Amino acid sequence: MRYLGIDLARSVAIIFVIIGHALSASNMGDVGWPIYVVRFFLGVSPPVFFCLFGCMLQLVYARQYAVGRQVETIQRLLTRALQCWILYVLTCAGMCISASLPFSYFVRCALFLGDTPFTDILKFYAALLLLSPLLVHVSVKHGLWPLIAFVLAVQFSYPFISRIPPVAGFTGSETLSAFLYGGQYIGHTGPSVIHGVGFVIFGMLLGRIWRARPGREFLLSGPGWSVRAAFLTLFTLTVVWLVAGGHNVAIPDERILLRNTNHPLYLLYGCTAAVIFIELFTAIRRAARITTSSTWMIFGRTSLFTFCFGNIILYAVHLWDPAAPPDPLRFVLASGAALALSILYGRFRDWKGLKSGHPLARIYRWVVDQSAAQFVRLVTSPFLPARSPSAGAKAGTQVSI
Repeated sequence: MRYLGIDLARSVAIIFVIIGHALSASNMGDVGWPIYVVRFFLGVSPPVFFCLFGCMLQLVYARQYAVGRQVETIQRLLTRALQCWILYVLTCAGMCISASLPFSYFVRCALFLGDTPFTDILKFYAALLLLSPLLVHVSVKHGLWPLIAFVLAVQFSYPFISRIPPVAGFTGSETLSAFLYGGQYIGHTGPSVIHGVGFVIFGMLLGRIWRARPGREFLLSGPGWSVRAAFLTLFTLTVVWLVAGGHNVAIPDERILLRNTNHPLYLLYGCTAAVIFIELFTAIRRAARITTSSTWMIFGRTSLFTFCFGNIILYAVHLWDPAAPPDPLRFVLASGAALALSILYGRFRDWKGLKSGHPLARIYRWVVDQSAAQFVRLVTSPFLPARSPSAGAKAGTQVSI
């Protein structure tokens, strides 16, 4: 079954990320409570995006892995990771050029040793994709409990992990350590990899629930109360902790602090918001009868392109002086241009001419779709068992960027 509600929620989450970045680029993030309200809804989009990635791991890749297409699944995920890293590097180049940063800083960013506002989402996503074959393997061979146990161990270790000093000894080491495990350095726009993977594993849990209830698009619908009771418990725990701890997540700085310090409450808050987000946009999809051909669905199919070239546009128009006055026109034009570019690219990807035998079409397909896959197969084939002929034939499936 194709879960169109998930597709729409993914597209909207991507739109929200771009709009949130455009607010920052135009110095519109702190102009009053109306913008704070907007940022409250925009702020849940990154956790939602990572939870939905976990859903896809369980609904798509774990199914393929379980039926014997292990090599194809591993290589496809690693290809996606390589494509994501390449686009991340391109975005870093756009940032360094726009901000007049030295070439040495660009090299540091490419090696995950520099802070990259806006583009950290691509860096984080590349790391998750690199880890995803392991997550899929464990979920298929051993179930989700080992992964859930890992998430709980990391979250319960927060008092200890948060006191670990950053790695020292080379330039950018504090950023790398914050990216991998968090610790005392909170200048990096978190969460860290070991903390943020909790969103992916939660999404895998949601995917497992959907797989156990085929034909039901709504997560909280259907007979029985176990899923609804579990969500109610999660929601109640999150609200009680927010209130008891005095955490006002309506204030952007408070949410940023919870995120950058890898506080366990940020995981609870993000996972709770993800369920509500998915259910809401599933209902909207049903009511509006949105299908796969809708313009709203394009952003989910071109997520890496949107995060790369959309953010390059935002870097180009960024008000790098934090004291510069807010620029509403810049916000509207920049966010509109970034989203319009993704729509145009999505239509371009659907163009029948790209599937033709024209030399330019073949070159495009090789550069965008096939080159990374060929490189991954070349590097990983000595370490992976040979694929069956049927799996090899299916491995040519292209992945949209």
